[in-house]
Amino acid sequence: MKKLVTLVASVLLALSLASCGKKVDSSVWLSSLEDGKKAAQAENKKIFLFFSADDADEMSPALKEHVFTTEDFIKTYTEKYVLVNIDYSNARYEAEQEGLREDMKIFEKYNAQGVPYFLILSKEGYVITKVAFDADADLDSARITFSEAEETIARFDENLAKTKTGTTEERLAAIDDIFDHTDPSVAYHLTPLNKLYLSLDKNNASGNSSKHLIALTYAAAEDFFLDEQPEKASQEFVKLAKNKILTDSEKQMSYYTAGYLLAQSGSTEYDKVKEYFQLAYDADPETEEAQNIQMAINYVQMLIDGEGDEAPNYDVPEAPAETADVPAEDAVSDTPVAENPQN
Repeated sequence: MKKLVTLVASVLLALSLASCGKKVDSSVWLSSLEDGKKAAQAENKKIFLFFSADDADEMSPALKEHVFTTEDFIKTYTEKYVLVNIDYSNARYEAEQEGLREDMKIFEKYNAQGVPYFLILSKEGYVITKVAFDADADLDSARITFSEAEETIARFDENLAKTKTGTTEERLAAIDDIFDHTDPSVAYHLTPLNKLYLSLDKNNASGNSSKHLIALTYAAAEDFFLDEQPEKASQEFVKLAKNKILTDSEKQMSYYTAGYLLAQSGSTEYDKVKEYFQLAYDADPETEEAQNIQMAINYVQMLIDGEGDEAPNYDVPEAPAETADVPAEDAVSDTPVAENPQN
């Protein structure tokens, strides 16, 4: 009996390992970004990510028919890329509620501006560049589009390689260059590099650590928003504002964002919103944004007094570029961050 149990356990383990190690077929279009990342990692390829809505936009079906699903395109571009198409057709709203919900998070995390939408990603899922195709695109114009992206891809690859070798200063410079050349709307995916930067620059010798800390906070807040927990997103910025590495103007931005997110969540905790706005104003009263923040404070007070009927809607001040030359020892441990998008 003991031998039988051992044999069954061994067979189940073997089946489990075989299932986990099953190779993704990257010679065809994939519909899962997770599978796409697995294949890209295994084969050291980039990812061509295509968001479509086949029964809702006219371009996607035409591009698929005349370009993307042709034998020439697939044969040519699967040599360098793993091809991933996530489709948001209306038919999925009834047929695949759970799967669609997860795919919608991908759509939002990559800040796709409608459909069709095209991105070139690294195997880690970092956004290298956005590309575009005309409605009447053919194979020749597609080749031109990919060719025009090669310089940007080469620069990214060079910098990414430098993040892994060389002196600390060289690695930090490479991370900064990647970060500075990534559209802020998709910087969410750079969290592993932001974390690496902070671990390499614990004393903020570069003077740039705060921008990576701020980026990590935005990523964490985005996760909470996607999980429909805006109050927790607000708290991420409260925690950020207490970090020693921030300048006064960065603290102001953090507190204001905390109040703004709480107000926009529909919360009626007006006293707390006012508290965050007041902390923002007090952090640096001399900034250009301070006047708008004072207006927000006055408006929230009207809500508290029962004289207003909706939450304030002032623009959030942008994070300043400059940083403080103060220790960043608490930068990693004190601030919760988003999960590594590679996982």
